[in-house]
Amino acid sequence: MYDILLEMNFVKDTKKQIAIILILFLFLYISLAPTISNSVESVLISRARVHGQTHSLPLSPLIGSERYSDVEEIPELQIQDLEQSGTSRGVITSDPRITAMRQFLIDYNSPMYPHADVLVREADRHGLDWRLVAAISGVESAFGNLIPHQSNNAWGWRGDPTRDWSHFRSWEDGIETVSEGIARVYGTEMTPFDMGPIYCPPCGENPDSLWANGVIKFKEQLDMYLEGR
Repeated sequence: MYDILLEMNFVKDTKKQIAIILILFLFLYISLAPTISNSVESVLISRARVHGQTHSLPLSPLIGSERYSDVEEIPELQIQDLEQSGTSRGVITSDPRITAMRQFLIDYNSPMYPHADVLVREADRHGLDWRLVAAISGVESAFGNLIPHQSNNAWGWRGDPTRDWSHFRSWEDGIETVSEGIARVYGTEMTPFDMGPIYCPPCGENPDSLWANGVIKFKEQLDMYLEGR
């Protein structure tokens, strides 16, 4: 009889221990779940951003990074978006530069990709290198991915040195304004190395000419797209 009582007490104690362990586990889970979730989410977001910016350079923008405190998040381009736009490597247009520009911007996840024709059209209208305005946007904002909210300003463009970021009504308005402004202020013959110290004074002080070299790099990449490589 005594042995039976001891066994019953042992079972009760075991059940109590299991109950206590379960309660502690639930408490820890409830307490730590948000922290774990946030940590996992941060890691995933960081990895996604690194993957999405594999080809970009860590260059300084026109203004300090604090201006990006309210940057607009650009969603990943979806397959259906590309299908609806009729865009693919096999699409043939009257101007192969437009096809190259569009695919280039798509590959950089740029929200400007539907306006590839505007970039080429405005360059021709103002006598600019067809690659220049897009290449500058790559250095200044990762092709429009890091911009003040709803500014449609991928170029760190300010109407004059005393103004803050310009806000454009649309991407087309931004491309038209910046293309005209670059042609008027810098002319059509200046190289990125000539432009750099004026367009981005802090970048011009960098002995490695990161701004100019970044612009040239993206221009060369556009040439590769045009050649189908």
